[in-house]
Amino acid sequence: MANLELDETTLRTVVEAAPCAMILVDDEGSIALVNRATERLFGYERNRLLGKPIEILVPETAREAHHSHRQRFSDVPDTRPMGKTRDLTARHRDGTDIPVEVGLSPIHTPNGMFVLSAIVDLTERKRAEQRIAEQAQRLAEVNVRLEEMASTDSLTSLWNRRAFLDQLNIQMESALRNRRPLSVLILDVDHFKPYNDHFGHLAGDEVLRRFANILLGMARRSDYIARLGGEEFGAVLPETDQSGAVRLGERFRTAIETVTWPRRPITASIGATTEHFTNNGSRAMPEWRSKLLMDADRALYYAKAQGRNRVVHVQDILPQS
Repeated sequence: MANLELDETTLRTVVEAAPCAMILVDDEGSIALVNRATERLFGYERNRLLGKPIEILVPETAREAHHSHRQRFSDVPDTRPMGKTRDLTARHRDGTDIPVEVGLSPIHTPNGMFVLSAIVDLTERKRAEQRIAEQAQRLAEVNVRLEEMASTDSLTSLWNRRAFLDQLNIQMESALRNRRPLSVLILDVDHFKPYNDHFGHLAGDEVLRRFANILLGMARRSDYIARLGGEEFGAVLPETDQSGAVRLGERFRTAIETVTWPRRPITASIGATTEHFTNNGSRAMPEWRSKLLMDADRALYYAKAQGRNRVVHVQDILPQS
């Protein structure tokens, strides 16, 4: 170990008074001086550190790399203030890792170069960062949940009317961009009000939940199913032409009609419409959406007028205005 020929009284006073851990290392990497803050940080009495290689305070997995870094620093010594390098990890006497920030200052003397290291414990900062990250994650989860609640029908867990309209806008834009057909179904539980009045609201709610589950079970992965309000449901069918829309509507209708219901049979009337969007730019987006919904409603009311429990596409209604 190189001889330390400095004004040791001044040096020791300065190092001892420092608020953070201070370690003086000679040109061979041996610890020449530490302060009380170093003892507190690392759990060693100073007489157990003096003369020991600085790597005693480095995690075992990083000691070889640290030795190489120290050699390179000795070749090109330069002051490295805190905040200019990445956070590091030191090793406590009990073997635990301590996140730290290190600042280095070379000291040239007639007996060799020493390096004064200032070491700040980042444990509390890391804990605070972790708490902030966890809080941010929880906040993000809450925001997602709030968004889901704002878009989800609480009774059936389907998307609600607002989400249905948003998705219809999205799918119209996609259909227009790709020049693909888009169909919409509006479904209504037949004679639901008498059922609800006779058997009670709880029984009516159960019908709506089972109705929703049937739709979800029969829908394709690309379809978008929603409860629009009351006993009315909607389906957005991307890349689906008129025959495909009627075919899927019949699947829904048949499944609803044939399932065993607890009190009396339930059926559905379904209105369908299809748009190909080949006339790019001829109408504004709100008009497209309004036309789709009005056409599907028109077909639904026609299905009801014809005796219910049927699927009607607006194109099959003659004459059309």
